[in-house]
Amino acid sequence: MTDAVTLERVMPASATRVFEMISQPQNMVRWWGHDGMIIPEHDLNFSRPGPWHSVMELPDGTRKMVSGEVTEVDPPRFIAFTWAWHDGGPGGPRGTETRVTIEISEAGDDRANMILSHYGLTTDTARAGHTKGWLSIYDKLEKGLA
Repeated sequence: MTDAVTLERVMPASATRVFEMISQPQNMVRWWGHDGMIIPEHDLNFSRPGPWHSVMELPDGTRKMVSGEVTEVDPPRFIAFTWAWHDGGPGGPRGTETRVTIEISEAGDDRANMILSHYGLTTDTARAGHTKGWLSIYDKLEKGLA
C-alpha cells in the first residue's frame, strides 16, 4: 500500500500560466480550498521557498488552518512544499507533516499537464479526504484557467 495520492489533469493553459496561477498569492486565493470555502487569512506564496499558511473557513463558520514550508521552486515546472493541519484550527498545534509536489509540463496547444502528489498520508481516511480536497481544487483551478 502506498502512502501517497497522485492526481493528474491536463489544464487549459500554458505551463507558464498554470505556474502563475498556482504560485502567486493573488491567484492562489481564487482556487485554494474546497468549493464553498473562503480564505480570510493567508500567506500563500509558492513562487519562492519559505513558510506559508492559510485559514480556510467553511460555510458553517468552522475555521481550519494548514501550514508548511515551500521547499523547492523551479518555474514553471515544479513546486514542492510541506503540509500540516493545525489541530483544533487556527492557533492549535501543528499535526503530522506531509509533503506535496506539483509537476507541470507543456501538453501542446496552450495546454499543460499537472501532476500533484501528496506523500505521507498513512491512512485510508487521510488519502480519501485529501483526494476529495485536491480534486475540488483541480476543478476550481481548471475553471479559473478556462
